[in-house]
Amino acid sequence: MTVYRIRFEGPAALAVRVATALADADGVELTSSKRPSILDENTVELDVSVDGTRDAVAAAVSSIRDELPDGASIEIADE
Repeated sequence: MTVYRIRFEGPAALAVRVATALADADGVELTSSKRPSILDENTVELDVSVDGTRDAVAAAVSSIRDELPDGASIEIADE
């Protein structure tokens, strides 16, 4: 398994839901999380690290991405 960094940028109200969805995803283990950074009055940035196969992590990120509102984003990168 490999460690990946996931970066979410969007409404603060979604940050916990995104972290929970990653932690609950099949084949993905949430290993660490930084505190969300406030980017502006409506937007935060959340960085988490997850462990899993590339396919499992990509599937989790994709399912979250499908539910994000306009202007929000989630990205995956090798740790």
